[in-house]
Amino acid sequence: MSADDLQLDTIELEREERVLTARIVAPPWNFVTPAVVRDLDTFTAAVDADDTVGAVVLTGGLPGRFLTHADPAALAGMIDMPHPFVPARVAAPFLRASAAALRLPGVAELVERRGGGLGAGLVWGYRWKRTTLRMNRSGVAYLAAVNGPALGGGHEIALACDLRYAADADHVRLGQIETLANLIPGGGATQRLTRLLGAAKAIEIILEGTPFTAEEALRLGVVHRVVAADELLAATQATAARLAARNPVVVAELKRAVYFGTDRSLSRGLDAEQAGFVSVGTTAAAARTTEAFFEDLDRLADTPFLADPGPWVDGTRVDQVSK
Repeated sequence: MSADDLQLDTIELEREERVLTARIVAPPWNFVTPAVVRDLDTFTAAVDADDTVGAVVLTGGLPGRFLTHADPAALAGMIDMPHPFVPARVAAPFLRASAAALRLPGVAELVERRGGGLGAGLVWGYRWKRTTLRMNRSGVAYLAAVNGPALGGGHEIALACDLRYAADADHVRLGQIETLANLIPGGGATQRLTRLLGAAKAIEIILEGTPFTAEEALRLGVVHRVVAADELLAATQATAARLAARNPVVVAELKRAVYFGTDRSLSRGLDAEQAGFVSVGTTAAAARTTEAFFEDLDRLADTPFLADPGPWVDGTRVDQVSK
């Protein structure tokens, strides 16, 4: 079966010769849900097994939405559990052991189904890392056509792509908003932004947490091109068609050299990031922040990071200091 024959819950596929366009559809806000990551995992594995695919274009399938950010409901399932504070040094070996177990046949599905919020979260993170690393190692070129907000986890999915084009539109915002929600990135941003921009710029972007425009993303070097909104998909597909003509062995070796050749610790860096993500999620402030988020989501009928980001950016919405 070719990759474009897949029937997925959250991804709609369109084929044009060697280019597959994958539109992600997760209403109402196009959050990066566990189902989205599960489908991306299935999809990228199928792409690697299909030698008729040379490039993939990832874009949002809802009007004006790319991948807004990670699904807060899924995070709440982990954060709201009664538990003590877990230091990152304790979380790290636990996550390594969990990943080893989840690699066994059938274990991930069992843990996701019967492991409660924590189990579902562990599988979500495991699949996320596996999927994005597979994209980085693939002989297929991955391009993001950012047609809407790409914040937090949505931005991290875009960062895992080889090229990023963004629409020249006011509603497009990119960046890592985790510190506004009393978290750190958990899907790769501390590692990929640092490798992309350098430590000084990466830590500023992540510490501040303020979303930036497509033009600002271009100046920073986060996106490669800014394109008129009505031309974005066609422009990205045109580049994808060019890249799809490259030798997949060349593409794979080039990508591995760029992503892994200069520093062999990306995987360990991702492990450390996930450990820190789990750790900060066990604080009392994380539970307060989750409650405030859902209050704003109900009040504003949209994510507050887009509808009313000011109080989150300036730190007045939630007390993140008190224990």
